[in-house]
Amino acid sequence: MPIKRNSEAFGIFLGFLGLLFLLVNNKLVWFGWDALWPLVPLLLGVFMLRDYRARRNPRQLFRGTLLMQFGIFFFIFSSGILSWETMHKLWPMIPLIIGLSLIVLSASETDAPPMLFGIVLIVFAVVSFLAYSEVIEPRISAPFVRIWPLALVGAGVLIYLRGRKERLEGQGPPPSSKPDAGDGE
Repeated sequence: MPIKRNSEAFGIFLGFLGLLFLLVNNKLVWFGWDALWPLVPLLLGVFMLRDYRARRNPRQLFRGTLLMQFGIFFFIFSSGILSWETMHKLWPMIPLIIGLSLIVLSASETDAPPMLFGIVLIVFAVVSFLAYSEVIEPRISAPFVRIWPLALVGAGVLIYLRGRKERLEGQGPPPSSKPDAGDGE
């Protein structure tokens, strides 16, 4: 049943995307891809959250939340609500978005690392916002601004190791190279 629903949802997504391409490419709408491209990750995120609801796969919850937030964030710029020139002050939204997505993930899992990395990224984002807003002095905030990517490296290593462990556990025990006693060899 979930596979059929996923196929239906993916079919709707592709149909909507094709219709959007048709409208934009034939200049039937007043805006172009420069304004609409963030809708692609936003809609993919919506479909991933729908998939999460059907299967309770925590990874889909994380990916869907992350893509939706990135889609909304970049749509604000591409639609002209905010100028792209302000990105140099708003870049801390990127670790904030990742941190919030990790906290959402931790709500569906019992593991503490996603919550911990999420909190670390949010703290770095807040300190960076305060630094770029000149609320705190650069000499205090500079170490945070310089080292926050280490939290991403740590999260990446953790996710890699978890995926590898799950993959290895899914393969079962490795085949034995010793001959079985009942083989007569």
